Amino acid sequence: MTLDELKTRVKIKVDEYTPSGVSHSFDDYLEPMIQESADELTDKAPKHLFDATALPVTVIKYDDDLAYILVPTGYARLFSIKFPKWSIEITIAISPSHPDYAKQKNAYTKAGYGRPVVMFNQFDPEGEDPLAKYLVCGKVLEDVEPTYAYYVAYADAEDMPSVLDEALTWLAASKILQILDDATNAKIAYTNHQAELQNKAR
Repeated sequence: MTLDELKTRVKIKVDEYTPSGVSHSFDDYLEPMIQESADELTDKAPKHLFDATALPVTVIKYDDDLAYILVPTGYARLFSIKFPKWSIEITIAISPSHPDYAKQKNAYTKAGYGRPVVMFNQFDPEGEDPLAKYLVCGKVLEDVEPTYAYYVAYADAEDMPSVLDEALTWLAASKILQILDDATNAKIAYTNHQAELQNKAR
C-alpha cells in the first residue's frame, strides 16, 4: 500500500471518531505517526508475518565460546539463527535487562551446544564504537560461522506486509487522536488495532 493510501485510511479512521462539524488539522503528524506505527509493529507483531532478511554475518570477535556478530543498520530483532553443533535454532535474542542475561555470561552456567543462547547488546568488544550493536552467540566453536542467520528489518511504512495494513492504520489513528487530546477515542482506536493484530497472530 502506498504512503498516500495509508494516509487516506488513517484520515478516514480519525474522521470516524471526530464529531460532526469539527475540523482538525493533523496533516503534519500523519507521515511521522504512520512510520512510528510501522516501527512499533515491526518490534511486536508476530514474526511469521514478516519476510526474514539474511543477516550479513561478520563475526567481529570470538571469546570464551562466544561469537560477536555486528548487526546491520535497520536491524529490528532476531528471526532465527543456528550455529553448527547447536541442537536447536534460536529465535529470541535476550537483552541485558533479561533476568537470564547475567547467568548466561557466567562461565559456569553458560549454555552448551544443547542449550545455545543469543544475547543482544550494545557495546563494542574492541572498544572502538560504543554505539555498535551485537548478537552475542554462545556456545560456538571458534572460527565457525552460523549455519544460517536471519533477522527482521525495519522498513518504510509502505513496504510493510499488507496483512498488517489495518493494524498499522488503526495504531496511527490512535496516535493522532492522542495528539488531538482525544484520549477516549484514541483508546478505542488502539483497541481496534489490538484486535486486528490478534486476528493476524492466529
